[in-house]
Amino acid sequence: MKGTSKLHVLLLAGGRSAEHPISLRSGATVLDGLVKAGHRVTPVGITREGLWVHGNLAAQLEKARTGIIDLDPAGMTPVALVWTGSATRLIAPGGENLGSAGDPIDVVFPILHGPNGEDGTLQGLLELARVPYVGAGPTASAIAMDKLAMKMLCDAAAIPQVEFFSAGSDDDSAIDARVCSSFGYPCYVKPANLGSSVGVTRVREASGLAPALAEARRHDSRVIVERGCDAREIEIGILGSKPGELSPVGEILPADGIYDFDSKYVDASAGLRAPTEIPAAALEDLHRIAHQAWEMIGGRGMARIDFFLEKSTGRVLLNEINTIPGFTAISMYPRLWNAAGLTLDELVDRLLELALERR
Repeated sequence: MKGTSKLHVLLLAGGRSAEHPISLRSGATVLDGLVKAGHRVTPVGITREGLWVHGNLAAQLEKARTGIIDLDPAGMTPVALVWTGSATRLIAPGGENLGSAGDPIDVVFPILHGPNGEDGTLQGLLELARVPYVGAGPTASAIAMDKLAMKMLCDAAAIPQVEFFSAGSDDDSAIDARVCSSFGYPCYVKPANLGSSVGVTRVREASGLAPALAEARRHDSRVIVERGCDAREIEIGILGSKPGELSPVGEILPADGIYDFDSKYVDASAGLRAPTEIPAAALEDLHRIAHQAWEMIGGRGMARIDFFLEKSTGRVLLNEINTIPGFTAISMYPRLWNAAGLTLDELVDRLLELALERR
C-alpha cells in the first residue's frame, strides 16, 4: 500500500469486555503503526457501557501502555457510525461538528478483544455499515471466540486437541466426579467466551475446583474443563484467507508454569521466544492443523493460532484461535511477523490491504 494515497482509518479500542484495558493497550501500538505508515487515523473509544466517544483518545492510549486503565469519556464527544447512502461516516448525535473525523471512512481497524468486539457482533455492525474492516468476518469471529463451539467443531473434524468437557449446570461434586473419571487433576477451568486468560484457573487438586468454577462463571454461564497438559505453548500468526500466510512460530515461557493475566500484562514475568525451534515433523503438523482450522471456520484477515506441543508424546494439539490477537508492545502476533521481516507499519498496511481486497 506504500505509495498510494493515505487512507482515513477508524481505529476502535476499549469495548464492553473484561479485556477492555488490554484493547486500549493494543490500540496504542496499532495507532503508532498506522501513523508511521502514513494513514490518517480517527481513534474512537468504546466504554465498558458501550458508549462510542471521540476526542483526545490518544492521550489515554498512551497511559494504557504501562497501566491497566479504563476509558474515561469525560470531555469526549459521543459518536455513531452510519451509512449515509454514499459513504460510511462518524456522526455526533448531538449535532457537534466533528471536523475531519466526520469525513468518509475508508477502512475500520477494530482492536477490541473478547465479547462484543471479537465475537462477530461488531463485525456484523460493520457489515451493515458497508465499510471494509480488518480481521475475520462475523461467522469466523463468533466460532473462534466461543471456545466450546470451536472445540466441538474440532472434534467433528478430527483436529487433535486436549481432552475437555462442558461443565454445564452440574454442581461441583458432579464435575469433580467427571474430572476424576475423564482425565484427573491437574485440570484447567475456563469461561467459554473470553480471552487474555481472564477467568482461567489451573486446578491442581479437587479442593480448588469449586472456586475455579465460581470464577469462570462470573464471566460466562458456559464453562469448559480441560485436561492439564504438560506441554510447550506454541503460537503462530496467520495473514489472509485460504490458505493463509503463516509466520514463524513463537513460544511462551511462563515463569512459574502458568501463563495468566498477571504474567501477561501486570508483572510481565512470562518470557516470549520469537521465533523458536520445534522438531521438523511437529512443525509440519502445526502448519497443516493451522490451515485446516483456519479454513474450517472461514477465517480471513488475521489471527494468532495457539497450540500445545505435548512433551510426553510430541503431539501437536490445537488450543485456540484468536481473530483479534493482542497488539501490545510485547504481544506475540506483531513480534512473530517482525521475525518474518514485517515491521509494525508494514504489518498494519498489509492488514488494511487485505480488508480492502474483500471490498
